[in-house]
Amino acid sequence: MVSAGVLGFEMAAIARTALWLSIRREFPKEYDAGAPHPTPVVLVHGFLGSRTNFRAIEDALTARGIVNFAHFEYAPRIDWPRLATRLGHAIDAVRTRTGARKVDVIGHSLGGLVARYLVEMRGDVTVRRLITIGAPYFGLFPANELAVFGASDPLIPVPHPAYRPHGPHLHPGGRCVVVPDCGHWGLLVHDRVLHEVSRFLVSPDLALTHGLREDLLKTAS
Repeated sequence: MVSAGVLGFEMAAIARTALWLSIRREFPKEYDAGAPHPTPVVLVHGFLGSRTNFRAIEDALTARGIVNFAHFEYAPRIDWPRLATRLGHAIDAVRTRTGARKVDVIGHSLGGLVARYLVEMRGDVTVRRLITIGAPYFGLFPANELAVFGASDPLIPVPHPAYRPHGPHLHPGGRCVVVPDCGHWGLLVHDRVLHEVSRFLVSPDLALTHGLREDLLKTAS
């Protein structure tokens, strides 16, 4: 059962994202190759979501020198293979416009599933690092993925420890972070998520971002 504290945080997160709908921001269209971390970040919202859902994440990344953002938006639908193809075209357009060899991708909920499907379909050719936040899953996680889950998410259950990346059986794949006392929408604004997302993208070496974390593996087990 979801606690009153988690429910309150979830409702506050929904209220914040609803407020952000009326405050759409436009980022500079010019690519800043001189930024401390110049790799473009493509943000993919969830079902019934909006680009404005990522405002807290954008602010956290901007503070770390990540300033080149692009958004992939789509009408409500759940045909993720077709959406993944469209996302691939959008990423190609970003790479052509900026001259960047690869991009980073952050997807929330269905957006994370779409992004992961694309990475698996393309064989990780154009995506440097992938972050999925509260995203559905069906099997292994790509090696370049950070998968973030809320321990109290009523929509997307936390993977069993035996099947998480870097779990007790050292399951191959990416990295998994479980945020205690957090639901589905709260993941978009939770300080722990903002920290983990920022650290994952700015770390110079993928191997240094997350190792075997017993405290995380015990959460929601």
